[in-house]
Amino acid sequence: MTHLIPDAVPGPIAIANYDFRSSGTVLKSIEIAGALAEAGIPAELWVVRRQGPLEERVPEGVTIVEARSRLRASGREADLALNVPALARMLRKRPPAVLLSGGNHLHLPVTIATRLSGRRRDIRLGLRASNSSRRPRADGSGLTDPGAFDRLKYRDADFVAALSAELAEEVATLTPAPVSVVPNGVNVARVRRLAAEPFDHPFLDGAAPVLVSVGRLTRQKGFDLAIRALALLPDERFLIIGAGKEMELRRLAAEMGVADRVAFLGFQANPFAIMARCDLYVSTSRWEGASNALLEALAVGLPLAATDAPTGNREILGEGRYGTLAPVEDPAGLAAAIRTELAIRRDPAAQRAAADALDIRLCLDRWVALLSAARTDP
Repeated sequence: MTHLIPDAVPGPIAIANYDFRSSGTVLKSIEIAGALAEAGIPAELWVVRRQGPLEERVPEGVTIVEARSRLRASGREADLALNVPALARMLRKRPPAVLLSGGNHLHLPVTIATRLSGRRRDIRLGLRASNSSRRPRADGSGLTDPGAFDRLKYRDADFVAALSAELAEEVATLTPAPVSVVPNGVNVARVRRLAAEPFDHPFLDGAAPVLVSVGRLTRQKGFDLAIRALALLPDERFLIIGAGKEMELRRLAAEMGVADRVAFLGFQANPFAIMARCDLYVSTSRWEGASNALLEALAVGLPLAATDAPTGNREILGEGRYGTLAPVEDPAGLAAAIRTELAIRRDPAAQRAAADALDIRLCLDRWVALLSAARTDP
């Protein structure tokens, strides 16, 4: 009698980030892991540091795996570099069927760790391209092109998923791996439910238009450009939601004479109640992949003013159907875009309808299909 040996059950899908800080990249990783678990596919979230406010958003059924290294360096990049061996040990001890790097910050550490683990042939390596590799030149003469370091990040990938068509075109020049487009989605129902909750602030007295922006207070997000643009506007007020280099921005606001028109609200568990009471959403990123916050602002019904940053902003704004684009590194151009949007007074219902077409369920279904296929590939 011949006994059939059943095929081995594939291992879990692991999605890796540095920690659970408040960022769109981490949130999307949590949402993808949750969707996999709902579909009955074992999902794990891997982190170097189990810290940050978004850990509370991890759903039941998703396992958290921490590197647990005693080595620690100040700063995310240095700490990641120091803990590549810890990631390699994790991969050696409990190799997943698929390892997905949740964002650009982890691509190279994960690539090196996978090689060091000795398990490279057993693991399908996927990269979620979350940001463009192009950056503004220091002299303001345009954008840099991706270089050898960027190719190094992508060279070992078995597959790549980019957040926008523009980003996919860029990444396709850096890797022989297949590159698909899986746009960010927005949990429309959740955003609108939370937007209905109460919020009050002295700026919301109706005396002047209120601008709002959400994001980490880093150079990438360009809040310094927004403050410089505000100085070119007569009355507008600006609510900034997010944590980071706040003191630098406060000093700039004082230097520009607009300190009384800027409020720093820090991290907010519910930014949507704030956004819903403002007049315009402003995105000032120097580079992106595709902005979660822009999609959420659309879901609330806000008009948009955004830098034409690489990549994704132009696509989200529908080539101008849902907002006005401004050149990167151009506060005067940004101020002009803000004036234009405040004058247009776009229909909130049309803005919300644009977000409906990018509902999170559509995005997550595509992720489940992509990752489950990778998990069962020989």
